[in-house]
Amino acid sequence: MVEAHAPLEPQLDVVARAAALRDQLASHRSEGEQQRRLADEAIAALDAAGFFRAWVPSRFGGAELDLRTYLDATAELTKGDASAGWLVMILGCGDWLTGLFPDRAQQEVFGADPDTKVCQVLSPKARARRTDGGWLVSSRWAPASGCLHAEWAMLGMTLPEHGAAFGLVPMRELSVEDTWFTLGMRGTGSNMLVGEDVFIPDHRVLHRRPATRGEFPRTGNDSPRYRAALVPTLATFLIAPLLGMAEQALEHVVAQSGGRGISFTSYERQLDSTGFQLAVAEAATKIDVARMIAHRSAAVVEGHAHAGTHPDLLERTRLRQHSSYAVRQCREAVEMLVNAYGAGAMSERDPLHGIVRDIQTAARHALAHPASNAEVFGRALLGVEPGITEMI
Repeated sequence: MVEAHAPLEPQLDVVARAAALRDQLASHRSEGEQQRRLADEAIAALDAAGFFRAWVPSRFGGAELDLRTYLDATAELTKGDASAGWLVMILGCGDWLTGLFPDRAQQEVFGADPDTKVCQVLSPKARARRTDGGWLVSSRWAPASGCLHAEWAMLGMTLPEHGAAFGLVPMRELSVEDTWFTLGMRGTGSNMLVGEDVFIPDHRVLHRRPATRGEFPRTGNDSPRYRAALVPTLATFLIAPLLGMAEQALEHVVAQSGGRGISFTSYERQLDSTGFQLAVAEAATKIDVARMIAHRSAAVVEGHAHAGTHPDLLERTRLRQHSSYAVRQCREAVEMLVNAYGAGAMSERDPLHGIVRDIQTAARHALAHPASNAEVFGRALLGVEPGITEMI
């Protein structure tokens, strides 16, 4: 791996602003779970604090935050509400990806309002048909996190003779099917998008294969933010909400340890138990490793962007594998903390109950699939053609 060229310290004011929203987001968490969409008050607070324009191009009024700053801020937001942190990550990626499209498409999306939100389902779930000036697409796309708050959708499709691509479609041209009934992450409203003969003009198409190699059609954005490698950026940012959930679980378990005993033992306080101490230490170490991976990966991604280089195949597979590994450390840390904490974690009145459901759901994101990531990394290490995916 190359050494990082970008600064390693995040913009602390942005992270502090995120931490300050934690209680406000937490106060709306229950409503979001019940309604299966983020509360309007939570969306408004995130909008007002600028977190939905963090990766909008600066020429449209966006902040173009560095990856580590946005990652750390999103982890803090997640401590208030996992669904809120998830939507900041997903919709932030939608803004950033839109900044890689041809300039005309960017103008259509952001020209009137830099707070415009773009949800995405990037898997090529539709086969497009060529027509004058663009493509016609009919399909169903899910899960579309944030679609209930978005004005645009970025949809995966397959183009004859061109392969996989992403297309930008106004939400008014799609319908939303209420399908998001899940164990966790209920407030993300990750429903099904349905389109019938939707027209996508050529300038609103981003071809996937060249994009994963650092070839973008945009010309108006030439800052390091929009030179960053596509999949490594997405995979690294994915760590943020998982990290926030795990850190929230650790904070809660530590805070309660002086007032909770261990049943059928002489320990009146969990914190006096050697076994409990070891479990907390191991869980905290897993979380530390996940954060170190996130920061290191962000530094490598940003380093290439600042240097104007593109990571080679081996480095890109390593970054995707490291992301998957960090996600797994966060999930395992929460499981270890729950085991140490006891059966009280299964009560809906206990904050750990929500964290368990949310992290079990979030950790199943396709980009974090452990076997697939290990396979593409192992193939690259051994000099075997990756073959199974372009998303590297």
